[in-house]
Amino acid sequence: MTEVTSKPIVLAALCVIVVAYTVEEMLRLKGRQVPLITSFTLRMAEPGERGRFIARPVYLALGVMLAMLLFPKHIAYASIGIVAVGDPVAAYVGGKFGRRHIRRNKTLEGSMAGLVLSFILASLMVSPISALVGAPAAMLMELLDFPDDNLTMPIAAGAMMLLAAPL
Repeated sequence: MTEVTSKPIVLAALCVIVVAYTVEEMLRLKGRQVPLITSFTLRMAEPGERGRFIARPVYLALGVMLAMLLFPKHIAYASIGIVAVGDPVAAYVGGKFGRRHIRRNKTLEGSMAGLVLSFILASLMVSPISALVGAPAAMLMELLDFPDDNLTMPIAAGAMMLLAAPL
């Protein structure tokens, strides 16, 4: 019997979500709203994004899927946790308390908060050494934000944690 959280089921669910989200966005851009989804999407969007396809959720789903496909389970979970916690914490702390801008809307305070919480979370799933290289790699991708940090954070974190994993 397959677990609900098995890799094939989670990957299939993410694919369905990406397709549903893409359809919603195409409808939204044509002036039609999908109850709940459209309002949630617009609430989470940055002001300049509302007139175009909002791709960040797709990048996040792709980043999660790639992490699940590329890395052992414990590293995949740690890298997914890093993007799930580090990115929003960095944005929140940077927006509320950030004073020293590193680049565009990225602040030192936000990046440090994201780094610390990412390290703590990853340390619960991988060795402290792996977490120590994975968290900074992810936060560097958060700072660069190219093409989108939701995609690059879990991949960079996972790759570095894999390299640092004890043999």
